Amino acid sequence: MNKVAQLIIRFKGVILALFIALSVVSGYFATQVKTNFDLFSYVPKTAASTIAIETMADAYDQDIPNAEIGVPDLTISQALEVKERIAALPYVKEVLWLDDQVDLATPIDLLDQKVVEGFYKDGMALYHVTVDEEAKAQDILGELQELAGPEGAVRGQVVETANMQSAITLEITRIIAIAVPVAFLILLIATKSWFEPVLFMVVIFVGVLLNMGTNIIFKDVSFITQAVSSILQLAVSMDYAIFLLHRFSDFREEGYPIEEAMRLAMVKSLVPILSSALTTFFGFLTLVFMQFRIGPDMGIVLAKGVILSLLSVFLLLPVLAVYTYKIIDKTTHRTLLPSFKTFSRLVIRIGVPVMIVAAVVALPAYIGQRSNDFLYGATSFPTGSREARDNELLNEHFGENMQMVLLVPKGQWAVEEQLAGDLLDLPEMKSVVGYVTQVGTAIPPDILPDRVISSLVSEQYSRLILIAESPAESPETYELAEKIRDMADEAYPQGDTHLAGSNFVLLDLKTTINKDMIIVNGLAILAIALVIMLAFRSLALPLLLVFTIELSIWINLAIPYLTGTPLNFIGYLVISTVQLGATVDYGILMAQHYMDHRQLLNRKEAAMKTVQTVAGSIIPPALILATAGFTLYAVSSMSVVSELGLVLGRGALISLVMVLFLLPNLLRLFDRFIEKTTWKLQMIPDRHSYRRTSSAEEAKARNKGNQLLQRGTR
Repeated sequence: MNKVAQLIIRFKGVILALFIALSVVSGYFATQVKTNFDLFSYVPKTAASTIAIETMADAYDQDIPNAEIGVPDLTISQALEVKERIAALPYVKEVLWLDDQVDLATPIDLLDQKVVEGFYKDGMALYHVTVDEEAKAQDILGELQELAGPEGAVRGQVVETANMQSAITLEITRIIAIAVPVAFLILLIATKSWFEPVLFMVVIFVGVLLNMGTNIIFKDVSFITQAVSSILQLAVSMDYAIFLLHRFSDFREEGYPIEEAMRLAMVKSLVPILSSALTTFFGFLTLVFMQFRIGPDMGIVLAKGVILSLLSVFLLLPVLAVYTYKIIDKTTHRTLLPSFKTFSRLVIRIGVPVMIVAAVVALPAYIGQRSNDFLYGATSFPTGSREARDNELLNEHFGENMQMVLLVPKGQWAVEEQLAGDLLDLPEMKSVVGYVTQVGTAIPPDILPDRVISSLVSEQYSRLILIAESPAESPETYELAEKIRDMADEAYPQGDTHLAGSNFVLLDLKTTINKDMIIVNGLAILAIALVIMLAFRSLALPLLLVFTIELSIWINLAIPYLTGTPLNFIGYLVISTVQLGATVDYGILMAQHYMDHRQLLNRKEAAMKTVQTVAGSIIPPALILATAGFTLYAVSSMSVVSELGLVLGRGALISLVMVLFLLPNLLRLFDRFIEKTTWKLQMIPDRHSYRRTSSAEEAKARNKGNQLLQRGTR
């Protein structure tokens, strides 16, 4: 590293020019990265619902209806005219209404009212529309709302996608506009120069920009990744820059020339920064093992961001610091943080009660976080918006509709007719549209023109469109999906039936999520523990550090269970790895300082000195991470992003509290265990310890410690 550091400083002009060029290129590429707003497209390829969607796409041009348009104050004849207007729109592939279910030559009062009221009620017509998924939802939503009129309503996947498309750019800007100034203010308080926070922000911003630009290598990234990756990268990598620049200041105070001080700072800070970065990197990277492919999408982008931030810190920050050291000197101020001396005494004084409480709550917290009720969708609209009003209006008139498609083997018309009748008998079912209901079993499909039956019958399958009154997500949603699957399997025991729809996707997610939880959490813990073990060459420290952060995670995720609040499973999976990877750094710094101090001080004094010296270093990054999380929670109108932010912000604070109050006391409690399981670690004898030493031995150890102290070793 010494030669590398010399080369970086020697070619600082070239490096600065290279980063400027890369930033410009990355800024352009960042605008070209495509965002995927379809959460269901990340369902495992082997899931039954995914296979059904792919099979339907191969056999038919039509998709599942993805929009509902309610138009008020219409007669039957007017409703038919509006249907034609909707069907004529260039991006509309199919429109279903009452005339597709019944013969409108029959008086309305004589028709099945269950069917009628699913499409026409109190003068309002409800159309089920299939919009081309290639069309940009944000562009067409306004036209659909205008067609529905000010008293009409539009809802469905198209509306949800349009809402996310409009929110993503605006909300990222608002999140950055709030989180960055707050982080800057925290850095001003935490540093000794008014200019240092500017360097931190520039360096981390370059890392974020490089990460966003290099996302161009992917086909697309999910809207969740797009919304949270930048702010998370800033929050988790800021401490790398802080640590390096603090080392630089320390060596300058010892009298080293500017370039030599930076070279030494880079060499001395490499191992601790690299250890912290690797724990975060592997924490993020374990997300790639999720079956739900939103994990790999987010994990790869975040892990890449850690590496790029690390490169920015070790390549760009030294260059900028060497160029601007005079500005740093001119803007130096006294530290604004307290000494934490009194606080460190408090931590040790209440150590026993803290450890008892931790032991008592560990098992209930673990059980509680494993017992959460999960949500798997991402539907939400800003309060007071047209979209929220439309959704509520249609719920009042027609209830919550669930659109589904059932593919059955072609040609078994009697079986299909019986199944269609059984499905329509379900209390939730409003409509079943298929060849047997529209044409009938008496007419062979081969004699009808293709334009009449192409949406109903393909070479291999017959297609039934089902519309049921069902919430978007609830136990009843899953129960209905399982019931329909069972009915299809019973009618066609030979198989080859396929069911597509959001409820079937959610059901598949629900049945695979437990595997993701076990695999991702287990791998994250194993990878991070291994990094800590190699960095410290210790068996005890990985156990203590991981336990401290895992207990923080259990408490964090048990809160929704205790409050009876459903938790989005993406938040659960991501936070289990993100909180572990991002906040275990605080524990690493605490453990490193404790072992250094134990070469000079007894257990109690070392623990107090550790808290006193470390608190000022871990509180700022923890507050920045919490600020990032709570900003996501406060700003985002997307429920999954908002909830992820809330859990992240709360988790950062809980981890901070646990590292400050629990970990120092665990370190002194297991002092002997740490020494015995750490390679070549020798601590001075402790008069409160289990060890008995002669006065001569203790005096010798004290003398060695004083010699180390005189050399400047902490």
